[in-house]
Amino acid sequence: MNKEKNYFKLLPVILFIGIIFFVAVKGVVSEKSLYSSTENRVLQKMPKLNKKRVLNGKFQKKYEIYLSDHIPERDSWIKVQSLAERCLGRNESNGVFFGKDDYLLEHHTEKEFDKKQVNKNIKALTKFVEKNKKNADINIMIVPSKTYTMKGYLPKFAQTYDENIFYEKLNSSLADIGKEEVFIDVRETLERAMEEEQIYYRTDHHWTTVGAWYAYKMYCDYKGKESFIKKEDLADSLITVSEDFLGTTFSKVNTYSKKDKLQIFEPKHEVEVVYNLGEKTEDTYYNKEFLEKQDKYSVFFGGNQAIIEITGGVKNDETLLVIKDSFANCMLPFLVENYEKVIVVDLRQLNAGVDMLIRGYQPSDILVLYNTIQFMQSKDIAAKLH
Repeated sequence: MNKEKNYFKLLPVILFIGIIFFVAVKGVVSEKSLYSSTENRVLQKMPKLNKKRVLNGKFQKKYEIYLSDHIPERDSWIKVQSLAERCLGRNESNGVFFGKDDYLLEHHTEKEFDKKQVNKNIKALTKFVEKNKKNADINIMIVPSKTYTMKGYLPKFAQTYDENIFYEKLNSSLADIGKEEVFIDVRETLERAMEEEQIYYRTDHHWTTVGAWYAYKMYCDYKGKESFIKKEDLADSLITVSEDFLGTTFSKVNTYSKKDKLQIFEPKHEVEVVYNLGEKTEDTYYNKEFLEKQDKYSVFFGGNQAIIEITGGVKNDETLLVIKDSFANCMLPFLVENYEKVIVVDLRQLNAGVDMLIRGYQPSDILVLYNTIQFMQSKDIAAKLH
């Protein structure tokens, strides 16, 4: 009888060890994916093992990320973790705050930004402006994160990175070359717009097409150009292509969230979109196949491309070069309305510097458009913005 009782006492331990053993074995034998469509990001590869990387700690750090990225049934574990933490009354899980009105807000900390890299990026951008200001009219638009703009939606006592630190550094650097006026500050515009409109997705870190329009309108005002879509006509100008969008922030917690509406702007005139110097040519901005996939945001131009050349806007002999991250994707259709040609460059996909493109296309205007978080974390800006 006592033996049976002891067996029952050991049963939870045996089950726990069995689960750990099963997960470990499955993790070893299962095929490793290099990309997560759920989280829309590249997963950590198995890091190379050598003495130097072990001694400086880089191997251990990357190996820990590798194990986390490739744990079997990872999405299910994330969901269980998030549900458990919400049941315990916690307001954050896996680096995401559960904000007001079902908004999921990423928790950014100072530790995730390499100060040296941030300074390199700002320095590279400043040099780029100084070098090219004689040949083109340059503007910079660095869009604040959803968490910064919607800080009033954060849970009580929630702390997150103060992006004003970054903006002060950027403005100071531009002021040193007497070109601070190139910076288009959209912070107040977005904060005011937020009171009337949904300008960021609940479940994704990007702004909505409506949010992008407000920045487009500010860009036009700054440049002395006419906005081709008036505010009173905006709602009627947008087409809803999905009402069940769950974005990358949702994928970090994988728990109940109110689904988002995805909208696009269709021009009334014909357009030609040439991808990657002739790889393919389309007559639309949108790849609607992505509406049936997890990564619905890639409906805009099929995701991030190295080089896109767009024609079909107003005939004014003006060319705009946009150097950007994914935040620009839903704003580009608006910008095309004001230029005869728009050249779009994503440095993450580009295997060369920007100088070659400037010499080839000779743009009249240049717009550098990034989100603050992606700008600070990028290693391509310092390496390729020359």
